[in-house]
Amino acid sequence: MDHFQSAGHVADALRPDVPVTCLRPQAATRAARWFTTNFDGAVLYAVKANPAPEMLRALWAGGVRRFDVASLNEVKLVRSLFPDAMLALMHPVKSPETIRTAYFDHGVRVFALDSEAELVKILEATGHARDLTLCVRLSVANTFAKLSLGAKFGIGLTKAPALLLKTRQHAARLGLCFHVGSQTMSPTAYAAALEAARKAITRAGVVLDVLDIGGGFPAVYPGMTPPAMHLFIDEIKAALARMPITETCEIW
Repeated sequence: MDHFQSAGHVADALRPDVPVTCLRPQAATRAARWFTTNFDGAVLYAVKANPAPEMLRALWAGGVRRFDVASLNEVKLVRSLFPDAMLALMHPVKSPETIRTAYFDHGVRVFALDSEAELVKILEATGHARDLTLCVRLSVANTFAKLSLGAKFGIGLTKAPALLLKTRQHAARLGLCFHVGSQTMSPTAYAAALEAARKAITRAGVVLDVLDIGGGFPAVYPGMTPPAMHLFIDEIKAALARMPITETCEIW
């Protein structure tokens, strides 16, 4: 791989006619180290954001030991690089073969779902395994996101309690997850999403083992400067203090 001091140097040296991908692994390591230091929970990297092995190694160097994978190819990639990494297959719709291979061949024990049909699929594909962490994905408002994911995945608040109860009967560990959308520009989005999660948990009357607040943290783009990252962390901490969860519940 060629190395350059900046994107400008790349343009001057290569004068490319097609798009060129530039990686900044040191910046990725710094960002990972910031999150693993300042976020009061486990940090997962969504591999689909950038699956380049160089970037994954940079994040590992920054302390990331858990990865959100969305496909079998991502499972195989991360497992080949980091045999001891924790993998969470968080795409809520998966083929039986993907589930089966991830579970039996690659040691994946964490799966997301947003329907009873997906729950049944996971149970059947894993042979009704008793060591599963199953995370119900809740649909939450994506009001402050530049790219909304709210209508794509997730079960609504009205139906979520029943699915949480059903999943609790089969999961060794029960989780609840959500996503506030890509490039979320306001910290209050996380407080609103956690309030929806609080309602779902309370109505279901279940004890959570995992609460996954998802991603959506913004980056700086031209004409788009988000609030300081510590404001997002502070908002999340304050909202978590109001959640009906036990001290043993893991925050992701």
